[in-house]
Amino acid sequence: MTSTHPTKPAPSSDRDRVNKFSVDPWQPNGWLQEEERGLDGERIPILTIFLTGAECPFKCIFCDLWRQTLDGPTPPGAIPHQLANGLKKLGKQFPKGIKLYNASNFFDPVAVPPEDDPEIAELLRPFAKVTVESHPRFINKRCFEFADRLHGSLEVAIGLETADPDILSQLNKQMSLALVEDCAADLRAANIDIRIFLLVPPPYVSLDKIVASIRRSVTYATDLGATHISLIPTRTRYMHATNLQESKDFDKPCLSVIEEAFGQCLATAGVVVSVDLWDIKELATCSTCGPSRIDRLHTMNLTGHQVTRIHCPVCMS
Repeated sequence: MTSTHPTKPAPSSDRDRVNKFSVDPWQPNGWLQEEERGLDGERIPILTIFLTGAECPFKCIFCDLWRQTLDGPTPPGAIPHQLANGLKKLGKQFPKGIKLYNASNFFDPVAVPPEDDPEIAELLRPFAKVTVESHPRFINKRCFEFADRLHGSLEVAIGLETADPDILSQLNKQMSLALVEDCAADLRAANIDIRIFLLVPPPYVSLDKIVASIRRSVTYATDLGATHISLIPTRTRYMHATNLQESKDFDKPCLSVIEEAFGQCLATAGVVVSVDLWDIKELATCSTCGPSRIDRLHTMNLTGHQVTRIHCPVCMS
């Protein structure tokens, strides 16, 4: 795995923004090369480019992606410029798939100016599959026109987080299950693939009910027609609602819960289920078993097969 990421926080007089990165609208935030498993079991080489753009207008309480965004609108021409710079690093060796993640919504005209779509699509011609992320409220005519511009297929990733309607209503996502279902139906009708992000653990769920809640959400996402479900360890350090970090209503993520949830959902039929390993080392509190447990999750991501759970005599996990 090869990657680069932003590392320098910007100074700020705003206490709530002090941990925001200093980003350049003409340079991507970073990039990542890895493999992921397809529905047929094939290991697909993927390039992810973390684009720099405007901040998301939705203040989802468990989001920390605002740290990597601009304080104002994305300048026209900036996204194609970033993409072109990112692709230069590949030379002539283009992988099969590319993900364009902009820490916001790809189809938000403030984050990605619509006039840049033709140039972006042209730059993406070498790729068989393109993945972007968006809130359902921005998935409209522009999305379908963008899919038609591509030489390959389009996948749209949606941060559902949970299929529990009561919990979803508390996350400030301005998203309902009905909205997600309508959006998914439109995407399927346009032959656009769906990727769903789910939080592990989901907030406001007691420890003894976390795995069952995630299993229900995975089933729900599969029924929506998702072809890939990514379990995202909930990050709390820079989330919008900092008062919840010490709340009794929220169980912070731990490696054991992620392992258990992933193990129970891995074999779900008709969909790829994976764990997002971004910053997973922060959850590996035991130096004896942590690296091996992370390697186990990585292997399960790529193969889709169970690997024997590691039992550590030091931390008793």
